[in-house]
Amino acid sequence: MESIKYMTSLLTFYLKGEIKSEQNFIVFKNPNTILGLIPLGAKTEKFTINQIASTSTDFKLKLGKLLIGVIVAILGLSVIANSFLAGLILLLIGANSVIDAFEIDLVVTTTAGQQKPIDFFIFEKSKAVLAEQQINAMISGRLDDTNNRQQTDRIIEAINNK
Repeated sequence: MESIKYMTSLLTFYLKGEIKSEQNFIVFKNPNTILGLIPLGAKTEKFTINQIASTSTDFKLKLGKLLIGVIVAILGLSVIANSFLAGLILLLIGANSVIDAFEIDLVVTTTAGQQKPIDFFIFEKSKAVLAEQQINAMISGRLDDTNNRQQTDRIIEAINNK
């Protein structure tokens, strides 16, 4: 699996999440922030390929975040006449909230039934789909390796083709 780096937010474009494989593990690294702007480390999770049952992508609209973003953007537009800097900051925060309200989730389901959603920025949908395809290919490879019938068929075929 090739390493996939993705943007987690518009305002923090410099902070990247990452999905990569390390031997039999899939590593999910997601940056942590304070108030969505100030970087504060990262959260890293590792799953063995044996623990992952399936993956899927899901489009979500967070209505509350969308409404708050619209209100803050309108507030920013009304304040911009009195204080340009304050209005611009509010407008940027509002616009960021509106755009972040639309997100793509890569949902990883473990064999225990736990679901791990990984949020992707809406403009990074292709990377979410690529990650889903690569993880599903790894799951398929693991299942092929552990399928006793396929292994037995290969041995029989090798014996017959001496």
